[in-house]
Amino acid sequence: MKRDICAIVVELALLLQDPESYKTFLAYRGPGAQGLLDILQDVLDLDAFAVVKPLICKALLRLCRASGLYPRCFVLTELEKIGDQVAAGGFGDIWKGVIHKRSVCVKVMRLFKDSDIQALLKEFGREALIWRQFCHPNLLPFFGVYYLGNRLCLVSPWMENGTITEFLRDEPDADRLSLILDVALGLQYLHEQNVVHGDLKAINILVTPSQRACIGDFGLASIINTMSVRFTHSTGNVRGGTARYQAPELFKGIPSHFGSDVYAFACTCYEILTGRVPFHELPNDVTVMFKVIEGNRPSRPEACSGTAALDSLWKLLETCWDGEAEKRPNAAQIVKRLEGLSLRGSTAASATDWDEKFTSKFRRSLHDKPLLPSVAQIERLIFGDGESSV
Repeated sequence: MKRDICAIVVELALLLQDPESYKTFLAYRGPGAQGLLDILQDVLDLDAFAVVKPLICKALLRLCRASGLYPRCFVLTELEKIGDQVAAGGFGDIWKGVIHKRSVCVKVMRLFKDSDIQALLKEFGREALIWRQFCHPNLLPFFGVYYLGNRLCLVSPWMENGTITEFLRDEPDADRLSLILDVALGLQYLHEQNVVHGDLKAINILVTPSQRACIGDFGLASIINTMSVRFTHSTGNVRGGTARYQAPELFKGIPSHFGSDVYAFACTCYEILTGRVPFHELPNDVTVMFKVIEGNRPSRPEACSGTAALDSLWKLLETCWDGEAEKRPNAAQIVKRLEGLSLRGSTAASATDWDEKFTSKFRRSLHDKPLLPSVAQIERLIFGDGESSV
């Protein structure tokens, strides 16, 4: 079976790199497209074939976008109710829902007019597809998609502690270094999966019941395809994010990359340490943009001075803010320094912060449909049911 699956993945990778075959692949609709999407997700769920995983993920994204369908394991049907709206965003509102007496977070697609529906469906769908591929204690897990009328909803665990900013406001004595290390570990995992977050900031980091930080909001995430060209969520302007957290090269039109995530990580650390957004003293984002391009960085507050550990941490932030992206440390190096002798960072004790049975990935594991057909099924496909041959 393993050898057969390897053979299929090799053939699939070759097909997806042939322009004509790829065009035919993207033209599938209806049941044919649904079957292909399910197979692609099955291959991704094997957690193997790291070299071709970005290529397959790209194919999954593009076929979903073209067909308007999702792998069947994404869809939730057991959302019992949606309560009150608790927050509003640019394209989606946050509501609190319930599944099997457990609270969940429901990100509901916001509609401005009928013409927005298809565009927003594609953007929400893209976030779901990228988010679904992750599995890490420092990343918010994906439970699935739910349809509320003609609006798509993304469902995840409800985090009572809220964002890291809200948590630290209520728990000022919390271990901030541990939370910073959590964020670094989550970022390391993303980069190992060839994913750029693209909008890392404190408001996009939640705190679990065991007081671990986990990264959320993958609406601007993009994938680096190691076998082909880089692709993002749009064929147009790919730059997004928040100006106060953006590296200087992004203001010159360069798309988000691993190094710009590292820069944003340092800005997020500043916010965790001080409780203030970077460049809080500047009135608007345009002023921030010019200051960053000129080489200015957030100034060191007194709260980040006074001990050898704080000195070491601030030096790490300064290297992450380097004006030349190639001189910034990568996520793995950041984790190593945070856990090193000068800082001795450690994460909170391991705990189960959400019910894994609710995750889309776990639900797929319960399906009895195998990845490959049995020999008997293949024989029926080739020779018929015994009464006539093909």
